[in-house]
Amino acid sequence: MADWDGKGLPPAAQRRVESAAASSLRSSLLSITANTGIESVGYRPVSEVMGSVVLSTYGAVMPSCGVYNQGYGTPFGMNAGMSGVRMGGGQQFYGGYEPYVDVINRGWTVAMNRMLTESKAVNAHGVVGVQLTQRRFEGGAIEFMAMGTAVRSTVVKDHHGRDIFTTHLDGQDVSKLLHHGWMPVRLLVEVTVAVRHDDYNTLTQGSMFAPNAELTGFSDLANSARSSARQSLRRHLKPKDEVGMIIDSLDSNIFRNEMGQGHSDHLCEVRVVGTTIAQSGQVETRMQPLSIIYLKSRKTGA
Repeated sequence: MADWDGKGLPPAAQRRVESAAASSLRSSLLSITANTGIESVGYRPVSEVMGSVVLSTYGAVMPSCGVYNQGYGTPFGMNAGMSGVRMGGGQQFYGGYEPYVDVINRGWTVAMNRMLTESKAVNAHGVVGVQLTQRRFEGGAIEFMAMGTAVRSTVVKDHHGRDIFTTHLDGQDVSKLLHHGWMPVRLLVEVTVAVRHDDYNTLTQGSMFAPNAELTGFSDLANSARSSARQSLRRHLKPKDEVGMIIDSLDSNIFRNEMGQGHSDHLCEVRVVGTTIAQSGQVETRMQPLSIIYLKSRKTGA
């Protein structure tokens, strides 16, 4: 394996670009219907592109919530944030969670930037159907990977000076946007972390002797984390160019963090993914129906 200084294309990506340039074959991650949809608006697949990075979170361990005892009679401890939930990533203050949140968001940024670098190398105008995957390794390392299909316009020959658009939408959805005067701009990812101390009320509600009822503390934790993630993602919009966003997913993971004897917290990590859109200024005419292809012989009926 060749050494790589982390700049430009990784060796494996460089080999994919060279292979694509030397051959007339084109690869795609799109389905047949998605491929047909993207070609109907003047784009054709060029190559699958990807970007990945593995980052260590060893130095960004989850800190304590700030409560120094079990919290009897006071559900939220010292330095608590909104509704007793401390936030990381979405609020103006991070508490002790800034290092962890920064690692996660930086991982997605690096992965998507490397995907864009490979897209530029194959002279693409956009990347559609972007899929984001995250995998954890032993020891605290996390791999971030962004993969999609690079497409090139068959109508606009000179794309110099224009940014490559990225979107989670597949070819069919992109064609619908373009036909109605909209254009995907860029894919955004935002991660936030919220924590709530396991106080007496929370422990009582979640015990095996408790009735089947709402765990109000955990509901508050999840709702606060999701709200913070949406607000943070919205702040990334460029008001002059981007007029809206199509949300792809709003995933959350709630887990327990043992801080010491008699002291535990519950944390909620939320990841929201969406594509910003802008007005293209052109509304296409109604799509012409595709030709009918008979699957059976018209003579024999076989």
